[in-house]
Amino acid sequence: MLSFKKIFCVAFLVTSMAFPAHAAEFSAKEMKEMSIFLSNFTELRLLNVKASEFLNEKAPGDMIHFGIWHNYINNFKSRIRLCKDKGCKWGSLTLEGKYVQESLKKYFDFDLKKLSSVEDSNQPFHYDGKLYHFEGADGDSLYVAKVKNAITGKDGLIRISGEVYDDTDSDVGHVEIVGPFTALVRPHTWNGRKTWSLIELNTTVKD
Repeated sequence: MLSFKKIFCVAFLVTSMAFPAHAAEFSAKEMKEMSIFLSNFTELRLLNVKASEFLNEKAPGDMIHFGIWHNYINNFKSRIRLCKDKGCKWGSLTLEGKYVQESLKKYFDFDLKKLSSVEDSNQPFHYDGKLYHFEGADGDSLYVAKVKNAITGKDGLIRISGEVYDDTDSDVGHVEIVGPFTALVRPHTWNGRKTWSLIELNTTVKD
């Protein structure tokens, strides 16, 4: 996973990028917000996602991974707590399950009704009825999305294209383009705020 000291670079990078003047349908602010929205997936190395397959309550592992790692990266100080159990069999960290549900609602407009453990993976998450128990992980490159074009179709869905950047070494002035992406999103209101829900994200980036 990402080194925690690098995660705060994401918002700064995408908000400081210049956008093409011809993308008149959306303001510069909206384009930046779209970039931040999609970076919430690329930073987790979710580079090819179809919501119709991803949002599977019969096999919720991918959804739970997303909810936990999203909060680990973006809300570490406010939501991640040290495990208080004796021995901490499932890892040294905890996250309230409600935040996993919140993340899925915010980014996919999906209501995950039942939370469960995901223990048959190389990153197990144990759910005790309130908290997820897990171990942190660091090390992957920091991938962020930069939206270059966005247009609303007759179906009301927004078709987006742009580039994925490796921002790992941006602190020394090096930002590398790793590949293009396309995305399909739906306008969505979450917590009283206008945003989007992801329908599909496609890249040619090799993880």
